[in-house]
Amino acid sequence: MNIKGKKAILIQARTSSERFPKKMMQALGSVPLVEFVYKRCATSKLADIVAVITSLDKSDDELFGYCVSRGLRTYRGPLENVLRRYILAAEFYASSVICRVCGDSPFVDTELIDLLFDMLIKKKLDYAAPDRQTCAPGFYSETFTLEAIKKAMTMAKSPEDHEHVTKYILDNKDGFRAELIDAKLNPGFAKKVRFTIDYPEDIEVTRKIAAGLPDAYSFSSSDVLNIIEAIK
Repeated sequence: MNIKGKKAILIQARTSSERFPKKMMQALGSVPLVEFVYKRCATSKLADIVAVITSLDKSDDELFGYCVSRGLRTYRGPLENVLRRYILAAEFYASSVICRVCGDSPFVDTELIDLLFDMLIKKKLDYAAPDRQTCAPGFYSETFTLEAIKKAMTMAKSPEDHEHVTKYILDNKDGFRAELIDAKLNPGFAKKVRFTIDYPEDIEVTRKIAAGLPDAYSFSSSDVLNIIEAIK
């Protein structure tokens, strides 16, 4: 198992969302969402690379152009085959260990990302992530090796397995060294608030949270939860 390459946080993002088109360019704090998520991920202590990975579709030209203009690492790959996009991006950045972050998660827990990086490498796992029941979607991320997603690519047959990067791994955990952990990041009151950005109305909630944070990008999940509990 090759886990000696760079550790990369790859943020999947596109502007062709049917529920909320161009959400990645919506303002959050002083920057668009895509830059907020990028700078949040850059607070990881273990990541060697942070990059936005978007598509080659013309619908993402504006997103790509903005990232380039702001000096944000950006890679373009297939629109629908996101699994292949991750493989190509990881190879481009010479990364053997990858953390997948969704671009609609501005409050992703970077301490959790570092914990997962460390755990995956030390235990020589193929895949490590929180049990989704223990981690609110806004904090969630998952890590895996390049070898693991290459294996998934060769084995996966359905379009869904190619669109959803780790679906094949999670559906076939017996074929991988996979481990799920209790993140303890899903209190009951947080389940009533959506702090990922799926719909236009979600941006107002996330703006309220962002405005109350002690620091624009270096904050804890406890900071986020305290604000959510106050505004719920």
